[in-house]
Amino acid sequence: MKRKKALNEKKLILLSVTKELCPYCIKMEKDVFENTIYRNQIEKKYLHVTINKEDSKLPQALHVKYFPTNLILSPSDLKIIDDFAGYIEPVSFIELLDEVYEQEFK
Repeated sequence: MKRKKALNEKKLILLSVTKELCPYCIKMEKDVFENTIYRNQIEKKYLHVTINKEDSKLPQALHVKYFPTNLILSPSDLKIIDDFAGYIEPVSFIELLDEVYEQEFK
């Protein structure tokens, strides 16, 4: 199970909620998640999961209004630690992720 893996590796869960044909989702995927440099930086501290808003696995409790929305979850209880809506430039996005990670694992 992914939660156990994240817990064992001291990683947080990065959940990206996207929508079909969303231009900002596509741009974020291309600029950040498909870029080897950024993907490697993310994978050191996060377990990245992408889910489409239409997916039945998306918990009803997540009322996502804007796309993409990136949620940072605690692997122990899946509580939302932080969330970022919309497209974020790659360098700024990595900085935000690093900041949240540092706060969680002080």
